Amino acid sequence: MSAVDTVVVGAGISGLACATELVAQGRGDLLLLEAAPRAGGPAETRRIGEYLVERGPMTVRANPALLQLVERAGLTPVPAQRAAPAFVSNGAIVSLPPTLGALLGGSLLPWGALLSCLAEPLRPVRSGPRSVRRLVEERLGPGAAERLADLMTLGVYGTTADEVGFESAFPDLAESLARAGGRFSSLMLRSLFGRSGPTRLGVMSTELGLGGLCERLGAQLGPRLRTGAKLARARRTDSGFELELASGAEAKLSCRHLVLALPPAAAARVLEIPRVTALLEEYRAVPQVLAAFALEEPACAERWTGLGFLVPPRERLPLIGCLFPANLFPGRAPKGSMLLSVFVARPLHAASDAALARELAPVLRRLLGSAREPVLLDVARYADGIPLYDVGHAERTRALRAALAESRGPTLCGVGYDGVAFAAAAASGLAAARAGPD
Repeated sequence: MSAVDTVVVGAGISGLACATELVAQGRGDLLLLEAAPRAGGPAETRRIGEYLVERGPMTVRANPALLQLVERAGLTPVPAQRAAPAFVSNGAIVSLPPTLGALLGGSLLPWGALLSCLAEPLRPVRSGPRSVRRLVEERLGPGAAERLADLMTLGVYGTTADEVGFESAFPDLAESLARAGGRFSSLMLRSLFGRSGPTRLGVMSTELGLGGLCERLGAQLGPRLRTGAKLARARRTDSGFELELASGAEAKLSCRHLVLALPPAAAARVLEIPRVTALLEEYRAVPQVLAAFALEEPACAERWTGLGFLVPPRERLPLIGCLFPANLFPGRAPKGSMLLSVFVARPLHAASDAALARELAPVLRRLLGSAREPVLLDVARYADGIPLYDVGHAERTRALRAALAESRGPTLCGVGYDGVAFAAAAASGLAAARAGPD
């Protein structure tokens, strides 16, 4: 049995961040284990013909942790160009913020829902936790919740507002709303006339994409990164942890410190601490299927200069959203063409690639008003997908960390616990490394 001081399991951005920070601290006696043949997890950047395709996260808001990792990788942050979001209403794409004509015409909200919103200051304030849909319904009324609530969650969590917990998924916004007395109207006034909060960094990538960042960090770790090494079991011992790998010449490892940078379901399958495992099994995730299309039509590329659009479920379309990455980062598509990154609706997740092309291409053509159908470039499928920050997520995570401390279990980090954003995962990995020995 081989022995090492620290083992980090999972080479997504959180595991890479953790291992990179540990090496920077001088704690180089470590291994980073990754079951897949490459590092990066869902962050993967592919060059397909003249298109640069992100197969996972692509619109990433920077934070200090992510910028530090980009610098350590020897790369340059590439800021995104400004682009307006949009959504589909009654089968047509409506830009945000809406024009006065679109607002008065009911494209955003029917007149009854608009009038209901005006009564928001008079509505009683209720305490949480509650779903995003329940919050919007309480503050703005059922009509506004039907039209607006899903727009808050589809683009971040890939699911509808009734499944996402407001306090768990948007803790900063929940705290700001509480300071404003629980009313959106008060929050807007505070933001307009009150003291501004901390500056938010913009959306960014790197010259190699987000997958390229992960590849560079993995390469810098050298032999400390071991791909194709799937963890089968992890148990606590008197001196640390004993790990059993699924295959390979070195089937067993021992270590003093263990960090699991894994989704909760994956951590539950390998960790032999019953109380902790039971809590991990309570987490859920939203499966994701991403389809990349190329549309070679200069007129459309000139017309559609925004970020992309969201598609609420009431539209009954086979997608929940579409991004236009080349409008954010130059070089993602050839001139006169559009790269369409489509988030596929759940009923189509089991469809073949060919079936996805048949279903989605005509819908995209109609929505964009193009003369031709876009061509499928790539499909990426993620069974674990995006962690679901439901109403009970925050309390569950507090109970999990208490159980880990009580059982002297491993450190956990990643999108399953500290925020689903790519940059939040990077910060979670750095925090795990800086927390010191478990």
